[in-house]
Amino acid sequence: MFAKDDLQKVAQELSDITPDFFDIFIEERSNKSLVLESQKLERPSAGTVFGASLRVIVNGATYFSVVDNPTLEGMFNAARELKSSVKHTVAEPGKVFTIKTVEPPLKKNPWTPWQELGEVADYLKATDECARSYDPKVVQVTSYINQEVSRVQILNSLGNFAEEERSRTRAFCLVYASDGTAVEVGSDNQGKIGGLELLAHYPPESLAANAAKVAVSKLSAVTAPSGEFPVILGPGFGGVIFHEAIGHSLEADGIRKQVSVMRGKLGERLASPKVTLIDSGIVPDEWGSNAFDDEGFPNQETVLIKDGILVSYMSDYLEHLLTGFPHTANGRRESYEYIPYPRMRNTFIKPGKDTFEDMLTSIKKGLLALKFGGGQVDPVTGNFIFGVTEGYLIEDGKVTSPIKDVSMVGNGLTILENIEAVSGEEDMDFMPGMCGKEGQSVPAGIGEPYVMVSRILIGGE
Repeated sequence: MFAKDDLQKVAQELSDITPDFFDIFIEERSNKSLVLESQKLERPSAGTVFGASLRVIVNGATYFSVVDNPTLEGMFNAARELKSSVKHTVAEPGKVFTIKTVEPPLKKNPWTPWQELGEVADYLKATDECARSYDPKVVQVTSYINQEVSRVQILNSLGNFAEEERSRTRAFCLVYASDGTAVEVGSDNQGKIGGLELLAHYPPESLAANAAKVAVSKLSAVTAPSGEFPVILGPGFGGVIFHEAIGHSLEADGIRKQVSVMRGKLGERLASPKVTLIDSGIVPDEWGSNAFDDEGFPNQETVLIKDGILVSYMSDYLEHLLTGFPHTANGRRESYEYIPYPRMRNTFIKPGKDTFEDMLTSIKKGLLALKFGGGQVDPVTGNFIFGVTEGYLIEDGKVTSPIKDVSMVGNGLTILENIEAVSGEEDMDFMPGMCGKEGQSVPAGIGEPYVMVSRILIGGE
């Protein structure tokens, strides 16, 4: 990494051309993972990368340079090459660039780095044993743990200098079950910012049982009915509906390019007063949180829909310049090799005052959808289709049979309009995920308590 004074000198080169904005992003990232498959530990993988990028924005145009394994000389060369590439600027070589250190709004807990292979291997072996002992029908188990640690330095044209160590740890278990005829699969996935303390928070018996339960129960699952039914979306994973069908359409670049169903809807009522949708980069311990965004701004919480009314989009600094939308510190990138875009962090439905029990008793026939997979969304229309990987029938106010071969079809705006109940803080949960956009993948959290939608189109087998 680099001394602050040296980065100030590199920034001076970029500042001389008076751009609308520039940033310098430096990253040293290491990754470790271990897989247990067929009761055998595979070779552990590990790797480290070090790189930097410099970006200049002038009159809405972006100039970008990547430096692998950077030296100070290499950084200066990249800055000078960018200067020579930029057109239509007025140089102010006498202007002195100054730095201000930015205090992080998110205070992170101490975390445990992955140093010894034994602790991780023991966790995976215990997960495997717990899954296989759950039921004789369990025939195959795969589990893995991954830890990524990234140290970043970010300096931007406003003088913001940010340094942060970002650690994320994730545990995953995949279970196959068979009754001799059919084979079904179940999974569980847990991740937080931090280190191996995650393993104590999510013990192997919990991870294994969650995955095995789904796989085994689907062997006796019934085919889902077809038609419109009330649906209760489960805590945590149920938030993927709002991430995909609502969240992406609230990113400012899509609004500007007129490819979002949410264009022109600021100030409009989109849902019942029970619905508040938030995107936050400062939820303690959660997967999508960082102290700073990837443009060097302190992270924050942004209320997108407040009591049913659309009040904000998500914007990085470029979109703020181009559109005038408030800047919300949503600039994110996969790594130093990429330019940032407006991206979600932890997107979730705020807990309400209803209860899961009251939701159940209000439904004569419907579905409880807990986990999803294999979805598609059209951001222009908001139309979506999602597969339900863990779901159950609700009959006469009670959860009954597990269901299989089920898909949910709908529209994001319609889903918002049809939300009738949101349960309380005691049901709130988050899940980790990786969000794709513009060829980049970034960690994003999804969350909610129980949310009841009055009707969603269900497709059975």
